Amino acid sequence: MQNKSFLEGLPHGIHTPDQEKILYLEDKIKKLGDICNELNPYLPIDADFKLRLREFKIINADDPFHVTNALLRLLEDAINELHTLKPLSEEEMRIENLR
Repeated sequence: MQNKSFLEGLPHGIHTPDQEKILYLEDKIKKLGDICNELNPYLPIDADFKLRLREFKIINADDPFHVTNALLRLLEDAINELHTLKPLSEEEMRIENLR
């Protein structure tokens, strides 16, 4: 089962600041996850990829291991913040649903 957006099913245009933050965090987590999946810490980082990293304020992109650690910290912080605003239901916490 894939996590659905918190706002799915709500009337359009009616968002609280927390709901906006949840949307922002969900998008950030997706972007960070995509970057993590594409990054190979054993290869140099090309210029286009460095530009993508700047969005997350990762400026020193010469060391792939530093970049990997920074991305994982950002991802963990975003996930923790999201779960503070939007705790998982018992259904979502089941191991078989986390895959």
